[in-house]
Amino acid sequence: MQRARVWVAAGVLGMVLCGCSSSTGNTGSTGSTGGGSGGGSSSAGAAVDEPEVPLTTQDLERVCTDGLGFAGLPAYDRTKKTVHPAQLMNSTGDGWTSSVPLDGDFPKGWFLGYEDKPAEAELVVCVERTKATATGKVCDMEADGKPLKIRTYNTSYRLRVVEARTGKEQYAHSGKAESDECPAYIFTSDDEDADKYYNEVRPEDYRGRVKPYIAP
Repeated sequence: MQRARVWVAAGVLGMVLCGCSSSTGNTGSTGSTGGGSGGGSSSAGAAVDEPEVPLTTQDLERVCTDGLGFAGLPAYDRTKKTVHPAQLMNSTGDGWTSSVPLDGDFPKGWFLGYEDKPAEAELVVCVERTKATATGKVCDMEADGKPLKIRTYNTSYRLRVVEARTGKEQYAHSGKAESDECPAYIFTSDDEDADKYYNEVRPEDYRGRVKPYIAP
């Protein structure tokens, strides 16, 4: 099991926290709702003649990786003036993780929440880190009350909006996430380098890009 760790900027009151699994290493990390990468066949236990649906949100990773949809999901019709629920999937280069945005990042109903069913998804929004470049900046942080120097990285990302039922790509965009500032704190996990911080795409960077496909 991964254990979450928190590092704070030197001089900022804080402490290392250990808890249940943390799905990403980004500032303002969102929580995973899936069962881990490769979460098994979503057709398990389903009748042979029934259209396939995802059993967990993590099953929707195949929409991002292979463009393979689920025939049992609702049809996506962009002309309908209604919200088209989407599942958010993130990747930093080693598999995909289903996530729930933090409150306030997007209007309510745009993305599936913890209480929503994966079979309600009409779209999958795939946010993928494609490249990381060292900025040369070193930040003074603290971990367990001890000084720690963190190297920062700018990143390139790819954003896609994909129809969950068919796996058909509706929109794609490539961009960069750059910053010359040190973070106030970092959420990371045991399988990540302890001395690196990656500037990642923020919700405000792509909120307007996905809106035409999700919102009426």
